[in-house]
Amino acid sequence: MLPRGLVRRWAGLAAIALVTACSDGDVVLGAGSAGPVTDPVGADPVEFGPLPDFRLVSERGAEITRESLVGRPLVIAALFSTCTGPCPSIARGLKALQESLRDTDVLLVAVSVDPGHDTPEVLARYADHQGADPERWIFLTGEEPQVFDLMQHGFYQAVQRAAPDAPEGERVTHSTRLLAVDRVGRRRGWYGGTDPADLAKLEARMRALAAEPRR
Repeated sequence: MLPRGLVRRWAGLAAIALVTACSDGDVVLGAGSAGPVTDPVGADPVEFGPLPDFRLVSERGAEITRESLVGRPLVIAALFSTCTGPCPSIARGLKALQESLRDTDVLLVAVSVDPGHDTPEVLARYADHQGADPERWIFLTGEEPQVFDLMQHGFYQAVQRAAPDAPEGERVTHSTRLLAVDRVGRRRGWYGGTDPADLAKLEARMRALAAEPRR
């Protein structure tokens, strides 16, 4: 486990370090290129502290909290339904993980970063379009300030609303990385969400996390 002070420093920097375009750049914001490896391999025991408590709503209208997700390994992604940038690639990567990890209990969690538009009803249609199995892949939404705060301080990922006159598909910029979380709700690494090699590395990481003992 990394020193708590370093984790807190990253969390603080996440509040002010924002990307100007969807990017696979540094995701533990503030770590920088000289920081520790944030995409550990396989069963590496490194962890980056626990997720905070949160309360969001799924595409089926169910309340989802950190506590309700504890017990299953998670892959957490940021996207939004009208995105014309990298989100379709992220969704394809998640669909591939849904299939390749079918023999595990890994749960995919896609959090909308345009929650004002992405109501549960909109996300339900989006989930159907993506071929999401609701037992293996869920979509979450909530109030925008809450979602943005969770992305920045909980997932250590950059997110920012674009200018008011931005095209609909470019209303939000955000990190394209995927966050791996273990059964007890601890961050276990960040992996590129659009590159096949990074997705293969994430798959191996999730298999290792799924093999960890239940507590």
